[in-house]
Amino acid sequence: MDFDERFKMNERKGEFLVGLALALRASSLLFGKIAMRSMGPFLTIGLRFTIAFVIIAFLFRKSLGKADLKTLWHCALIGVFFFLAMVFELYGLQTTPSSVTAFLEGSVVVIVPAISCILKRKLPDKVTAVSAIATLVGVGFLTLKGDRLGFTTGELLVLGGTVWYSLSVIVTDKAAKNDDLMAVAIYQLLFIAIFAYIGAFIFEEIRLPQSNQEWGAILALAIICSCVGFTIQPFGQKYTTPERAGILAVFNPLTAAALGVIFLHERMTGSMIFGAVLILISILAPAWIEDRKSRKKDRE
Repeated sequence: MDFDERFKMNERKGEFLVGLALALRASSLLFGKIAMRSMGPFLTIGLRFTIAFVIIAFLFRKSLGKADLKTLWHCALIGVFFFLAMVFELYGLQTTPSSVTAFLEGSVVVIVPAISCILKRKLPDKVTAVSAIATLVGVGFLTLKGDRLGFTTGELLVLGGTVWYSLSVIVTDKAAKNDDLMAVAIYQLLFIAIFAYIGAFIFEEIRLPQSNQEWGAILALAIICSCVGFTIQPFGQKYTTPERAGILAVFNPLTAAALGVIFLHERMTGSMIFGAVLILISILAPAWIEDRKSRKKDRE
């Protein structure tokens, strides 16, 4: 009996899996804060993705031999972009609240279409343009310091990481059309770990987690955020539309912000909340509009 038959999958269960996956992955900001109490960002990434690679490679070992040189090259590109995204994120996270980081990273839903427009040399549609403006205004309020608008170094690093992540999304989209998806999923984890260890040996003091809490955070990053979070989303998206999946992306910053406030005692000011709401609108509006269009088209 396969997964579909065992769990009697339908659209509602599929959307639940997508939302759950995004919520689980959002917890990486909380666990990352804990793991970096004694380790540097490079080693944190290396340990996390080594454990994730070993687990996923064992569970899906039949796919290990399906990667040719072109697939490995694509995995290396995805790996380096995703690695840079995580390095920027973790360095930014050292001085930026996880709640602010989460909403800043939500701007990726605007950055990806913007980069695609640049690569394709065409102007964005009206919805994308309006969403981009709303995001920029939201980021402005989110980073407002009293009566002064400005970015801290940590916030700039987080935004830089979002750009690198957007590039990894674009490269992954190209790889998904030509390569074995499971092979890509496995080997990208390996390349991320390799790049992280190179960075750790060059820039950091090699120091393993110093407490059970820090080891627990590393295992949570590897198992909950990487293995489970990245694995169940494709199963859920099989039963829903990309537009609905886009709407469900709101779970990512909301979950991360809630965890930061509850467990790390982070505080959000009125201007930060207003900025976060604008960013959420920029995430929800395009997907909601596309979802309405597709549902209307289906009825016709």
